[in-house]
Amino acid sequence: MNDLLKYFFKFFLLTITFNFYGKVNAVEEREIDSENKVIKILYRYEITDSDVNPTFEEDYTTLMSEYFRNKNKDNPEIRDYEIKIDIYKYSSANYSYLDTEQTGYMVFEGDMVKFMRKKKYDMMIIDDRILYNDLALMQTYLIEDFFWILNPSIELFIDFAEFYDRNEFYFHDKEVFNDALYKNKIYGLPYELDFDLIYYHNNDDLSNDLVEKMSSLTWNELWEALKNNSYPLTISLGDDDDLLNFVIEYANNHYTLNKEYDKNYFNIFYNDTAHEFFETFVNLILDISEGDVGNSLYLYQNDAFLNFINGDSSLLKTKASHYKVLNQLENVSASLPPKNIGALIEKYLVVNRKSYIPTEILSEVALQLTSKDFQIFRAENFGSIPTFDLSQKESDEDIQRYCQQHSQMCDYLEKLNRLNIKEFFKSRYSPSYYEIEYMLPPLLRDNIEYHDIDRIIYNFKNIKELESTQILGYAIASWVVTIITALFAIQTIYEVYKYRDHPYLKVVSPKFCIAILVGCFMNIFKIVLRLPPYANIKARLFFLYNTISYNLIYIPMFAIAFRVYRIYSSKSIISKSLSNKYLAIAIIFLITIWGIYRAVISFVDYMYYMTHGDIDRSRFPMYEYVLYDEDHLIYENYMYFIFIVLNLFISGTGKKARKFGSLSYTFIIFIYNIHEYVSEEIILFAKDDCFGGVFLFLSIYNCILNLVCIYLLVGCRILYVKLNPNLKVNNQTDLKEFIPLELTRMGLKHTKERVKRLSSISYIKSRRDSKRGSVSSSSPNTIVVSGTNNNATYSRNQSQTGTVTSSNNKV
Repeated sequence: MNDLLKYFFKFFLLTITFNFYGKVNAVEEREIDSENKVIKILYRYEITDSDVNPTFEEDYTTLMSEYFRNKNKDNPEIRDYEIKIDIYKYSSANYSYLDTEQTGYMVFEGDMVKFMRKKKYDMMIIDDRILYNDLALMQTYLIEDFFWILNPSIELFIDFAEFYDRNEFYFHDKEVFNDALYKNKIYGLPYELDFDLIYYHNNDDLSNDLVEKMSSLTWNELWEALKNNSYPLTISLGDDDDLLNFVIEYANNHYTLNKEYDKNYFNIFYNDTAHEFFETFVNLILDISEGDVGNSLYLYQNDAFLNFINGDSSLLKTKASHYKVLNQLENVSASLPPKNIGALIEKYLVVNRKSYIPTEILSEVALQLTSKDFQIFRAENFGSIPTFDLSQKESDEDIQRYCQQHSQMCDYLEKLNRLNIKEFFKSRYSPSYYEIEYMLPPLLRDNIEYHDIDRIIYNFKNIKELESTQILGYAIASWVVTIITALFAIQTIYEVYKYRDHPYLKVVSPKFCIAILVGCFMNIFKIVLRLPPYANIKARLFFLYNTISYNLIYIPMFAIAFRVYRIYSSKSIISKSLSNKYLAIAIIFLITIWGIYRAVISFVDYMYYMTHGDIDRSRFPMYEYVLYDEDHLIYENYMYFIFIVLNLFISGTGKKARKFGSLSYTFIIFIYNIHEYVSEEIILFAKDDCFGGVFLFLSIYNCILNLVCIYLLVGCRILYVKLNPNLKVNNQTDLKEFIPLELTRMGLKHTKERVKRLSSISYIKSRRDSKRGSVSSSSPNTIVVSGTNNNATYSRNQSQTGTVTSSNNKV
């Protein structure tokens, strides 16, 4: 025991020491940063671009720091600060998705989150495929699973709208600036642009001729012209962005793909013509690659650049930001891609909200770094492309000066048919862009290599479609079955109200039974309500809908069990202390409290859809919320409490009453909970090719289950009363006698007898004719029930009036 205490004491001291040391280090680091006032900035730069511009890293970090220092030497607020830019060397070549499930895109996202959390950098330059790549109606599970954060874009970056009016950013291109907005908040400031150009040797007649026609040529036509003249061509698709850009640019060569022209433009990737389209695309890559698609799919920008310089390729497709360097080479010029269609890359400056440096200082520095002066400085020294609104070049002196000095670049920007790749993939039910950028390029590359066109179509289809959006016929059938079942539930509610004063219903409190039936009615729709359409408000309302339906079932059921317990355990004939009024107040109070609690979670907590599955499988939406774990724990304990106390009440009643409880309420609660879990698992793990049939089966199964629960609750009693219309009750004072379910068996037996009589109606008619004289002396089949305090005896006489009496245990 002493050894154990010593071990615990040592562990405690080590923990305290470790925590203290960590806090001291954090304070020291913060003090050092505050003393030096160094603003650390991370700039992502592709490793493969270093061969094109080998001095970029050194020039960029040095010249930018010097220019910032000179600009702010007279600024009292910022002159004591300096900027330090680190270059993040990014490459897709270092990772294999199929082997390690890692890509350059994923690793950079993870590093960004890590650096921001640890306050390693105060600012970052990221592109539009990172900013807001986590936001969508159908969010992906990948970000939360990999990085333990749901929405990095809004959790890690500051909102510039808190510091500046939008008029401060008037000189930015409107589309570029709008892409930085999210719900009227500005989490990134436009920093620079980029897009692809086609570089060529201008001392070649064929190349010059093709460039003149480039605005009308497709990629197929361009390649055919080169191939017919034995001109080589290499195209680098090793980088994930380059591959995605090429696919979408190629598609736009052949189709007009924009929402203004056709809101369903994305369907061309999986409709009846999709197979032909992708077959043509794959064959083009195969032809350019001289029979081995790997020559293009795994070729990177640095290798393509060397091929172009060495004459192994007639053209080079690479960034416009390299124009300053490449244009200095002998006999090298540039043109826009075929049909002037190109993907625009928008880069933004974001600020770490966890930084030690005051956000007011950081926001001011960010405003400077994205200003017209800094953008022109970067354009002149590094070939960067500003984010200017070129429609203001006649009215704004700075923009006019830029276009005069860089007339060719302004011309490219004005003529470019821009493609925003992230927006191109965005649709109502598409996943977060992170999932597309992370998964689609490696999958596309692999399927092109193995010429699996069907799989390519499948992946593109899963980007726009959910499992539940592809089963229209089954969905309609599910709704029909559900509505028919709901009508039966409504009929049962009416019957309970109609016979509410009958002792066999009165004993289980018709008002409470109606509340439970309303809950069952709502439960009937739970499966079909998982079908589209989907919206955030629907997720919130569905969450509240589930709460109300379950509470309408469980809490009144709890009250009825308590009522039965009080009736059966009462020593008097009628328990005068028992009042439905107080039970009703208790039920309303509990349902209201639970409803308010869940309503607060529903409309205050962050609620969203997260898809089960991804674009390589199939996706089905499930609503989630931040407080799910805590709320689910409370809900489970609540259910356990209801179940345990309900069974305690049942066990405290008489033997016959326990039959009533164990065969109905306990079973209903148990079956509802099992049903909820099983149904969800079946929906989530059903295969694509049979999902529609499975969903229809679940809808039917759900309806049958609810009907069974309705029957066990009160349907059996309604059935008995309706099957015995001539039932007379001589004594309704002792409700104990109406609790057991033996009456149900009598009802079923009587039902069988009626069926037999109906099936042999001709026999009965002939028998009545033969005994016409004796019928007048007989009375109709009647059941009379008479009960006193302890016993009631039931009997049936088919030929004469059935009379049952009970008095002092004598019949």
